[in-house]
Amino acid sequence: MKAKEYLKDIARTEAHIGAKKQRIAVLKDIASSPSTPKYDGMPRNPNKGGSAMADTVVKYVALEEEIEEDIKNLEEKKVFMLSLIGELDSTDYQTVLIKRYFEKKSWTDIKEELFYSLSWTQSLHGRALVALDRMLENESS
Repeated sequence: MKAKEYLKDIARTEAHIGAKKQRIAVLKDIASSPSTPKYDGMPRNPNKGGSAMADTVVKYVALEEEIEEDIKNLEEKKVFMLSLIGELDSTDYQTVLIKRYFEKKSWTDIKEELFYSLSWTQSLHGRALVALDRMLENESS
């Protein structure tokens, strides 16, 4: 896997975790809200499984466990990538990659913080990715 793909995978994983956290918030709201009473006078099916609230709580707990596992995997990926970035010779390369992929800063913010032009900042980014690709190839072989 190339460096940029690896970094994008980290971003995608973060987005998936965010979406799962939103689902947990909805499930929590559903579980904590009272159910609507039945006023139709019809008897309920005694063979029907557990309550809807119990099903919601089970889904909630399962999703929480899934998120914990995803966060653990995400942290491992981040630590690995940050250790590789830390081994780059150029501090400019390190700074550009960390600000772009871990701090989620825009190109404008990065160029202003580094006091470089936009084109030079993006050039540094490309060179940093090439250097990181070489390091990843060395890691895999």
